[in-house]
Amino acid sequence: MTARFDPRGILVALQRREVESILIGGLARVARGADEITGGVDICPSLQPINLGRLQAALIDLGALGPDVAKAPPFQHAYDEARLRAEQVVSLATTGGELKLVAQPAGVPRGYEALRVGATSEHLGNGLRTEVAATADLITMAAALSRDVDLERLPALRRILELETDRAALVTRQARRTPTPQEVAQARTAARRHDGRRGRDPGVGR
Repeated sequence: MTARFDPRGILVALQRREVESILIGGLARVARGADEITGGVDICPSLQPINLGRLQAALIDLGALGPDVAKAPPFQHAYDEARLRAEQVVSLATTGGELKLVAQPAGVPRGYEALRVGATSEHLGNGLRTEVAATADLITMAAALSRDVDLERLPALRRILELETDRAALVTRQARRTPTPQEVAQARTAARRHDGRRGRDPGVGR
């Protein structure tokens, strides 16, 4: 199957079937701000039986084909927890392009359960929300793979993490900032004016 890459179509199909998964790999790095081009969608799904049933339904919706059944009818092969763990990376061709199922990403052996702690739900427009792996976890995965291409991505990912940390600290400082004496005085003046208007309003207290 040769299909135009449509990552949104793949993610919509997963959301429609309420599949619990974390976006990892190239598309997750792009979502976090990395400057790279990717041609597939990688997810780490929850391995709970009910979720794997939903995943199965989504794969059928996507007309998924396994690498060993390229000429077979639409995807009919059930993936249980044992099989997903054993195969490590399951690469499937879909109507939206390549979709990889990764039960135990490199450096994150607990998979979904570990990734969901730091993952955030990102709004991708028109009602589509996707859980995206934290930048720190993307760094862990890239470092664990240790391939040249992954190691080359580390500096950019670390810079993104620094920016995220700085932004979070700035928001926290602003939220906790003590008002200046001038701001306190302005607030008190505004309150007195408000009380004065209430005292002159004959409708107050009726």
